[in-house]
Amino acid sequence: SGAVIDPRGLQELIPDWEKQGAPLNTPVTQDQFLFLSENGQTRVPTALLPSCFKNHGNYIASLSDLVKWLGQQAEALGVEIYPGFAAAEVLYNPQGEVCGIATGNMGVGKDGEPTNQF
Repeated sequence: SGAVIDPRGLQELIPDWEKQGAPLNTPVTQDQFLFLSENGQTRVPTALLPSCFKNHGNYIASLSDLVKWLGQQAEALGVEIYPGFAAAEVLYNPQGEVCGIATGNMGVGKDGEPTNQF
């Protein structure tokens, strides 16, 4: 699905994301905020909008393409990714650094009891 992406976090994580081909190819060029009603629309002047509604400097991108690209970057650094498994707990080493995650149980029914797929 599509999303408006603020690249600040990506810039901190991967400073040369543009050179590495991150799939953020469409910069936001214009914002409009409209109130819609049965009788039409009313445009809110940009100057009256809070900063969270102003997307200058952001990009319109496919979120799935960005996540796929980030996964490839992580795997290139040696990170193991297991799609389909939710993290249940963050694991830390004795120095307090993140060293992994524990996955949740699979095959648990709505009642919390193991099913035949446990």
